[in-house]
Amino acid sequence: MTLPRMERPVVRALVVYVVYSLLCTRIPLLNYLGYEFSSATAFVGSILSGFVVITMVRPAYRDAQGGPHDRTHLILNVLNRTAKTLALLLLIPFVVISFNALFVRNCSLIEGAGFFLLLSAVGVAFGASLGFFSAVMFRNSRLMFGAACLALILYSVGLGYWTPALYSYNFLYGYFPGLTYDESVPLTVTLLAFRIVTLLVSGILILLGLIVARECEHTAATERKFKRLASELVRYPRWIPALLILLALGGLYWYRCEIGFESTAGFIRQTLGASYRTEHFTIYYDPVSMDSAEARRVAAEHEFRLYQVLSEFSYPERVSFDSYVYPSPEAKRRLIGAGNTDITKPWSGQIHLSRQSLESSLKHELVHVAAAPFGIPVLRASLSTGLVEGLAMAVDGTWGNRTLHEYAAGMRAVGIAPDIRTIMTPWGFVSEQPAVSYVLAGSFCRYLIDRFGMRRLLSVYRGADYTAIYGRSLERLDADWRGFLDRVPLDRGDLDAIDATFRRPTIFRKVCPRVLARRIADAHAAFTAKQYTRAESLYASSYADGRGYEAFAGYLTSAVRDGGFDRVIAAFDTVILRDDHPARFLHLFVGIGDSYWKEENTLKAYALYDRVRRAAVSGYSAEATALRILAMKEDPDGRLYLPVFLSDASDTARLTMVDSLLREDRASPMLLYLRGRLLLSCGDYAASAGVLKSLDLSGSDQILEAVRLQSLGRALLRMGRYEESRAAYWMSLNFTDRQIDKERVDDLLDRCEWMRDHGL
Repeated sequence: MTLPRMERPVVRALVVYVVYSLLCTRIPLLNYLGYEFSSATAFVGSILSGFVVITMVRPAYRDAQGGPHDRTHLILNVLNRTAKTLALLLLIPFVVISFNALFVRNCSLIEGAGFFLLLSAVGVAFGASLGFFSAVMFRNSRLMFGAACLALILYSVGLGYWTPALYSYNFLYGYFPGLTYDESVPLTVTLLAFRIVTLLVSGILILLGLIVARECEHTAATERKFKRLASELVRYPRWIPALLILLALGGLYWYRCEIGFESTAGFIRQTLGASYRTEHFTIYYDPVSMDSAEARRVAAEHEFRLYQVLSEFSYPERVSFDSYVYPSPEAKRRLIGAGNTDITKPWSGQIHLSRQSLESSLKHELVHVAAAPFGIPVLRASLSTGLVEGLAMAVDGTWGNRTLHEYAAGMRAVGIAPDIRTIMTPWGFVSEQPAVSYVLAGSFCRYLIDRFGMRRLLSVYRGADYTAIYGRSLERLDADWRGFLDRVPLDRGDLDAIDATFRRPTIFRKVCPRVLARRIADAHAAFTAKQYTRAESLYASSYADGRGYEAFAGYLTSAVRDGGFDRVIAAFDTVILRDDHPARFLHLFVGIGDSYWKEENTLKAYALYDRVRRAAVSGYSAEATALRILAMKEDPDGRLYLPVFLSDASDTARLTMVDSLLREDRASPMLLYLRGRLLLSCGDYAASAGVLKSLDLSGSDQILEAVRLQSLGRALLRMGRYEESRAAYWMSLNFTDRQIDKERVDDLLDRCEWMRDHGL
């Protein structure tokens, strides 16, 4: 038995939806009802629905008998019946993926249903409307519908290429947040507004199609249909609503940036409000968050970092770049779609940074724009994500608290390093934990640069074959690099640092990453507002759902702030000590040690502090634990000094606390050191230099003495006393033998020399 011809497109659509839905159940991020699944379904469903409507409406339009009224009535009936069928078909992916929640955890079915309604359902409605208009307006309606869909996609691609924004709103798929490491994708008022506009446009397309169907036979030429449609729209009184609708759509497009649908370079520059020009940069910034003096310092930092990068590439090309410095990650997310991810667009010479991440990210991002002449045309970058980010990591040189080679060797030692050949591919790079991909690619590129020179790597960057450039395959180069890494010395502290830094799941292996990221953001906001009980509760519920590291870390930190030291110790016993890799929680040992110190268990506190100090996961953690160990020697019960460490007050308020304690003990080296560091943080460089210069902690702790001298160097650098700053930095090397510290000091010495020669 064969189905009637008119039902065949429905059957084909049903099969497509079933196959698509079953495939999604096997793909991470698409296997539960959330943003990714809804956006993908919107794209598939909008195009599928358009073709179904065309196939159903075209025969009805062709075979319609009678006058214009009868023809319109018949076509409306077919469209109504098809719309109901499409709505029922859309239930297939919704039911399949909802049922998959029995196997894949879904932390918010309500939010997922909201995304499905706004993205998928509205997308199908738009696709059907566009298909209907194409069916009655064009003879080759399928081709024209496909061309319209392609034009919409190309428009979004064009926005990504020619404007600073990473995100895009599109009638077909709804919303794309951009390729960033920001995990939170919430339902927003802007998305709701855009989908209302989408429905408005859908309704307009149907009305226009009905006018054409009523006024013209299906055999009429497309040109005649357009002329007839135009004449009908300008006829009284129809021209009044037509004009109002046109003005409304024009207004929406004119104010699209203010509404949040797009962000052009001009709009972002106007929003930031100020600019500063140097020889190679135009820096756009917010004058409220950065005064003119700070802008000059930031400009000098840009020029210094560019000088370093161009020296590495060894080419004197004249370059000019635009640097956008946003006052906060939130402002950057609102304007370009990436909050916690600093980005570069090499083809346009733009870098986009948050004020808070500028010093750590600037050099890395400058490598991307400086390497643009060596990339392929149009993109001006390599097609290998591993080479793009590996080159930037290699030239930047410093990441974390160890060298790239030490991190890579450690990952190999503990068995978590993927094949570099995988990392060099776009999908392989993004499918691994970001830190793993960046560091391994950076180590590999640094190895190639040091052994074979920069010129060869840049040739491969442009697209040349490894064998043609190096005389050996990527597999052979990988083997040579692994042999080099096997000779890098490691100790127990290094392996602890590897666990603490790299044993995190990728977004593809996280439970409900989008939903829980938003909850964690809410918890962080509560923590920032000092609502510690609420923050602890939010973090705890997020951890219960996803067992994620960020949620657990937030829970412990909130509990410490809230005075829940018993809960912190209980979590240490029941979660961390039972984990297969307890060292991955090493960042949290400082707060846990504070809890034990508060409970007067100084032996346990010391053991935790000492392990963190030896691992030196970060410069901050090494300094913080060394300082606590020194403080415990002076104040074993923690009555005097522990409140300073546990305080959530500002640096200015903590400075007042330290000054109060110094009135009782003016000779405490720990308090004097802490005072000098707080003065530096508060921007009182002269006072900070005076305090830090008066100290000598070489007999107490080598780490603190090295940090003291580097802090003194920083204060002197800010005061323009470059030679004294160089001397302080140089002396700090007497108290550390770590390679990363030597590299950092070399960088600081270069900065002093450059600032001395060029000034601020």
